[in-house]
Amino acid sequence: MDSLFPLTVIKESKADSIISSDSVNGDHHIVIKRESLMEFAEFLKADPRLEFDMLSDLFAVDYPKKPERIEVIYNFYSMKNNFRVFVKVRSGTGETEHPSLTPLYNSADWFEREVYDMFGLKFKNHPGLKRILNPDDWDGHPLLKDYPLRKRPEPEDIGLDMPGYISPENL
Repeated sequence: MDSLFPLTVIKESKADSIISSDSVNGDHHIVIKRESLMEFAEFLKADPRLEFDMLSDLFAVDYPKKPERIEVIYNFYSMKNNFRVFVKVRSGTGETEHPSLTPLYNSADWFEREVYDMFGLKFKNHPGLKRILNPDDWDGHPLLKDYPLRKRPEPEDIGLDMPGYISPENL
């Protein structure tokens, strides 16, 4: 089967949702409109020619100089056909709500929680959206490029008095 087959099927079937697409080194990248994400993901999973039955990864990238600075990348994989496609959705910092893919892909649960924790993007209808890496009372989202580098609390502020901890003054 032609390596461009999945991209061709997607472009023919969902042209109205696609902003741009390209293939680099055999990887297919598609940028879509955020409002069509759920319908697009349903198509990828249900279409018998594609059958993208696995969401392998979901992550975000912050491009602070772009007007739509946050890019969420969904890595879909078809185990039956051995296809992979990266679907990208862009948004500005004020547009922080994305549809949750947890109704379609169980693996989206923790991926979306990580993106929420690190970037502050909220996923609409997520079953349990809460921080996964930082404490619940953490202020800010560490992977945003404008997050202050020295924002970490001092060890005494977070109660780091466990055995084995040596304060810098005692070194």
